[in-house]
Amino acid sequence: MPGWVFDDRSLTPPDRGDLLDVELTFDPAGQTPSPCERAVQAIARPMFGHAPRNRPGGRLRWPHEVIGDGWSAEWLSEQPLAGRVELTGTLVVGVGWTSSSNAARVRGRVRRVRLVEQRFEHVERGIRAVDGTERLTEVEFTPRRFWSDLVVEEDGFRATGVLVDLDVHDVPAAKPEFVAGAVSVAGPDVWVMDRSDPVLLHIDTRPSPPRVVEYLLPLTIEPPVDQWTRRVHADRDGCWITSRYEVFRCDRDDDGTLTVERVCTEGGSTVFFDGQLFLIGHLRPKLSKDPRYGAVRIEGDAHRLRVLDEERRFVPVADPATIAEVTAQWGRADSARGTDGTEWRAVGMLTAQSPDGTRRRIDLDVRTRGTVRWVRPDPLTDPANADIVARISFPPPRAAT
Repeated sequence: MPGWVFDDRSLTPPDRGDLLDVELTFDPAGQTPSPCERAVQAIARPMFGHAPRNRPGGRLRWPHEVIGDGWSAEWLSEQPLAGRVELTGTLVVGVGWTSSSNAARVRGRVRRVRLVEQRFEHVERGIRAVDGTERLTEVEFTPRRFWSDLVVEEDGFRATGVLVDLDVHDVPAAKPEFVAGAVSVAGPDVWVMDRSDPVLLHIDTRPSPPRVVEYLLPLTIEPPVDQWTRRVHADRDGCWITSRYEVFRCDRDDDGTLTVERVCTEGGSTVFFDGQLFLIGHLRPKLSKDPRYGAVRIEGDAHRLRVLDEERRFVPVADPATIAEVTAQWGRADSARGTDGTEWRAVGMLTAQSPDGTRRRIDLDVRTRGTVRWVRPDPLTDPANADIVARISFPPPRAAT
């Protein structure tokens, strides 16, 4: 565990007995042996659709995932592989090489912590590590210090990180856990969407304590990120759920049943305003990192604003005043304000702050399971697809006479 992951606060320094949840990369052994290296047996699986990395000297490395007994890690291979492999190197905690949005994480119990120190020598532009000089010192906990300090001790060594023994079998069994990611409010109804899983909560704030109902939706499991992966827009009859890929409509019946229907396979940044759902576009081109191509140019949208019409299609909005008014309503998906001035925040947990400043956490663990009715569209009967269905049907449908 290199010290910089503690300095940038991406990971809390671990102590013996702690439970860790981390992302790993596998760093192959170099020419000089290191006490941090070990041999592992694993199954290699290519990370399909990812371009190779260009390493120093023009050498290419292809991203793979190596899977062992209770662990997995990203690995850059000199050639495409699939199947059993035996590797020698170091499992390193940090940011993956591919910046994958779906990187596997490893959980385990810390059984041993050893301080890693290495000899450094002074050069013209600072200091340089001396290969083969790493030493390990067993400690009870990770030292709390600023690891990026370039000061070298009198004996020529400086601490670079810690080596941790992780027991990947001494972990609690996996169980469903709701992680609040997006929230919206309409009167007494609060709708909260999980950050990654297709789980939606309806909270009736009228009783005390509030009544919480869970709905398991027919949506995909999205890769967890630091913020939300979907937005929720509440109204009197239910809510809209939007993402970069699609729009879903959820209507709540009097008996609590939630009717879910996919409206369209187009999405993006959305705003619900004056009873209508709007899609905000970005007119300027930008550079975006693509796993297949690297940094690529993405052209801007043709329209700054579009609205979902009665036929459930996004159509352009031309009125400048409407565009300005709607785009000004855009905000964070993890916060919402009720009509009574209460501020709701969905950041892992759900909290409500009253206008007087009183803040309380809403208990989401006590909830009941609601019924979901999934309306699945049939593309073969959709009038919008009639011209396509006519071409692919056999025998061709006859014209009415």
